[in-house]
Amino acid sequence: MKKSALIHPYIERILRQIILKDLANKGRPHWDKPHTEAVVHWMKYLLEKIDNPQLNSKVMITAAYAHDWGYISLFSQKKISSIKEVIPYKKAHMKRSVELIERLISQRLPGYFSQSELLKITRIISVHDDIKNISDEDETLLMECDALGMLDSELAPPTLSAKENDYFMKHSIYKMRLPKFTHPEAKEIAEKLIEKREEFYSSLEK
Repeated sequence: MKKSALIHPYIERILRQIILKDLANKGRPHWDKPHTEAVVHWMKYLLEKIDNPQLNSKVMITAAYAHDWGYISLFSQKKISSIKEVIPYKKAHMKRSVELIERLISQRLPGYFSQSELLKITRIISVHDDIKNISDEDETLLMECDALGMLDSELAPPTLSAKENDYFMKHSIYKMRLPKFTHPEAKEIAEKLIEKREEFYSSLEK
């Protein structure tokens, strides 16, 4: 299956027009939009690699676009937010993301999603940063793609200082997320992205 066939073009056009515009104008500067695009990229890639017909590509790609939508308007548009500043909003942003995608689907995409598909989207988004409570494969896949989108220094150039990156890698990646990875393809990509990320930060020291 080609990537273009993973989701109806009209659905993706609406998602991109509304969500990416919001993230570009109201999200965390230089981060939420490129990060989300990276997550979508890896979601499409892994959906083609993972042999599981139970994974609904329309649901998964929609969740990838909307997973961090709830961060809009929470932070200053004039400076980069630190990890410490973002942590208190983790739960709130998941709830807001759910509310925003529910509204978008009801207002702009009625008829394109069944009730069960909408429930899957909201469930996946509502736990994507609640790592300890992730269990189902679709929840795990979004978490994996979210982590890959965090790690990808090419598609989403890091905004963290070297010190913050060390903390991020130790606590968020190695301690929390990587141990929950279940798809071999995602693990392999993560290893390559970690190497590139280390090169990125090493180059900053020169």
